[in-house]
Amino acid sequence: MPGHARKNRASGRAFPVTSCDCELCRAACLNSPGWFTPDQIAPLARHLGLSIGETFKKHLAVGVTAMSDGTRRYGVMPHKLRDGKKPGSVWTLDELARPGRCVFYDRGKCTIHPVRPYECARMMHDRPEAAVRLRHAIVPRWTAAALAPFAEMVGRRLPVPRRRSPG
Repeated sequence: MPGHARKNRASGRAFPVTSCDCELCRAACLNSPGWFTPDQIAPLARHLGLSIGETFKKHLAVGVTAMSDGTRRYGVMPHKLRDGKKPGSVWTLDELARPGRCVFYDRGKCTIHPVRPYECARMMHDRPEAAVRLRHAIVPRWTAAALAPFAEMVGRRLPVPRRRSPG
């Protein structure tokens, strides 16, 4: 779509920030919230006037994604409002495959737009292969150390595969 993406020159990131309010972008908010990067959680909590723990328990969840090598990787995303599942939990691949509205999407608008997830800020609904590359660029940021506080809050291990050494 012409004009869909605008380059975020200050960041130099490979995935430009988008500024789109089309029907497909809004539909994403009703189906599958995007992932945050670890460095976005504290600013989100400040924006909401909550601690990181309170933010997670009230508004966030741990998501999982399947990688091409067969591993599953975890990251933090907005909670999906669906099926009575509580915020502050871990979503399975099957649960994530079913639509659910982002907890921050209200009356057709993102209520956290200035601090929206990295993935949402770079929405690529019109280029599915680029959207997969975007998620795969976020995944490595969710290291064992970055996931540790959320693993503690959900009371379970969130494994991060070790990188294979060349050889």
